[in-house]
Amino acid sequence: MARVFMFLRLFRRDLIVMLLALKNPATPRRVKYLMALAALYLVSPIDLVPDTIPFFGLVDDAVIVPAAVYGLMHLLPHGVRAESEYQADYVLRHARAVLILASAFIVCWMALLLWGICRLLAG
Repeated sequence: MARVFMFLRLFRRDLIVMLLALKNPATPRRVKYLMALAALYLVSPIDLVPDTIPFFGLVDDAVIVPAAVYGLMHLLPHGVRAESEYQADYVLRHARAVLILASAFIVCWMALLLWGICRLLAG
């Protein structure tokens, strides 16, 4: 089970690296297009194995997308990859504080919205 969590932690980091590399102008266009294709495959209703097949429908997404990310990581130029990995480490270190602040903002916004709706209905 520890290996699964380690894989998920590394996969999360690689996804952040790929997103940061996507914004980098030094990233080759073919890598950007391949990233877009991988993202489209993930959200597309058309799969190699339909999701209606109980187990195998989701397994293909769980195998193809990480394989695509792994392959795309090796297509990145060394400088872009190193810079994106540095930025990803920074993002991951500060992600908890950002999530807490964003959650607090959303809770306050929802409370204000609920208060306004109750006030409007009370008349």
